[in-house]
Amino acid sequence: MSGAVAFDLDGCIIDSRAAIIPSLRVALAPVGLGDLPGDELRWLIGPPLPTALARLLERHGRDPAGADAVLRAYRADYRQHMLERTTLMPGMADAIHRIGEHRPACVVTSKPASLARPIIEHLGLLDALVFVEGPALDAGDEPKKVTLGRALDRLGPAVAGAAMVGDRHHDIDAGRAHGLTTVGVLWGIGTVEELEAAGADHLVGSPEELLAVLS
Repeated sequence: MSGAVAFDLDGCIIDSRAAIIPSLRVALAPVGLGDLPGDELRWLIGPPLPTALARLLERHGRDPAGADAVLRAYRADYRQHMLERTTLMPGMADAIHRIGEHRPACVVTSKPASLARPIIEHLGLLDALVFVEGPALDAGDEPKKVTLGRALDRLGPAVAGAAMVGDRHHDIDAGRAHGLTTVGVLWGIGTVEELEAAGADHLVGSPEELLAVLS
């Protein structure tokens, strides 16, 4: 396998549960949902948040039109605490540096790029990546397929033989839409069933297995 490797961020490279879930609780408290269990909130990690928040509010009998206010409150709290609360998934720093020595590696995330880049820089990975691609803060519910398409345009010839690596079906769906090899990682939020249903070409249970697939 050759070509670029596009990595999802949350749940794939970083463990952001300890950063995202507390900020979601702060943002949801004014609508009476600040005490939702972590298992329910963690499924908001990965996909674009505007629609996911609207669905959450509707499911609990709140006005989905309030999602914009919840999103603003979430981002305000998250921005204050994201660096101190975010950690690398074990083994991923080494894996990305090793992959980046032989193949162009980039991050393609649904997290706004202005939030993603500082986290990646703080964790010491920016020098291993050719770029970080993510939506603008005001992009709304940008599909992962669109974000990935923008990254592929930037990669140019390195698109040939490229792979998309992620932990949710949104990553696999986006990779398949662009004809990439897709790799689902099992240490994030998504389940085996979710990734298999999305049609991932490979499933890996460790960064070592990921390196073997991408070698």
